[in-house]
Amino acid sequence: MTIASTETKVIYGGNGSTATFAVPFMFLRNEDIEVVLVDAEDGEYLQSEGTDYQLAGAGEQTGGTCVMTAVPEPGQTLVIRREPAMVQEVDYVENDAFPAATHEAALDKLTMICQALAEKLDRAVTFRISSAVTGVNMPEPRVGRLIGWTGEAGDLGNYAVSDLGAVVTPVAVHLGGTGADNPTEALFNLGFGGAGLTVAGCDEPAEVLETMGAEPADPDILRADTPDVLQALFGSSLHVHTGTDLLSLNVTKNHIKWALTGDSTFNDMSFGAGYALQNGWTGTLVFHVYPNGHELSLATALKLAPGVPDPDPAATEIRVVLEIFQGRQTVVSLENVE
Repeated sequence: MTIASTETKVIYGGNGSTATFAVPFMFLRNEDIEVVLVDAEDGEYLQSEGTDYQLAGAGEQTGGTCVMTAVPEPGQTLVIRREPAMVQEVDYVENDAFPAATHEAALDKLTMICQALAEKLDRAVTFRISSAVTGVNMPEPRVGRLIGWTGEAGDLGNYAVSDLGAVVTPVAVHLGGTGADNPTEALFNLGFGGAGLTVAGCDEPAEVLETMGAEPADPDILRADTPDVLQALFGSSLHVHTGTDLLSLNVTKNHIKWALTGDSTFNDMSFGAGYALQNGWTGTLVFHVYPNGHELSLATALKLAPGVPDPDPAATEIRVVLEIFQGRQTVVSLENVE
């Protein structure tokens, strides 16, 4: 037979009801299977055949089943893996007939051994393919020691934490720490001050308000103020302008609607009573120009931000953003809206 699958280990999570688990790979003998139960604290316990579990299906191409005596509980993990003994048990007698089945069984076992070794190597820490490092040895385990590279970085050794330069605590604020070993001092060092310390000690929002002597916002007051706030920010309506230039425009609002009736010029403008004198006012105006097929020329006195395109008479709307700063008028953007 052939070994067509490279699978050599399977892992199941316990659910408190399932006791029978598939072994989805071929194994020649029951002794070749190792069963490990991992508890919720990650403790691994090797199970014993006949006591902790029963196996069926040895020698079957499709594998077999493992029946646990005790059902694995939620939080537990069951690991079933193939671990054949690394021995060669086939003895060929000189001048005897060549037993094909026996020879193939020996090859199958060698393949299973190789797969078991590959599974272990997959869990090992290795150097990358391009590394030229060889002969690195791990030191013997020692309690309270850390593993690190030796002086020549060619081997590993055990080191005491003090030998590596322990991190001094508390870590200073400028190094990313709090500079403190207790919450109160930490909050103070991070700039929260007395008020921050007081608020940090509160468990509920109501307690925060009471501690600070504050009152919750009144939703009715907020709703009543909303129209005035929006009008102050965005205005309540457009300023409508007519004509073929802006010489007659008396600016009173930030948004201006201008429908062209002929070829027109976008030039300087004056300001209404609601605004300060032109040279003393700073702000941004948005022009919504509807060309209706007419040309719109930008006055040479205007400053243009880099990349501002020419107005397109075929556009549905030409949206111009004009910035006024210290008497200088600059077209910061122009968009031909289709």
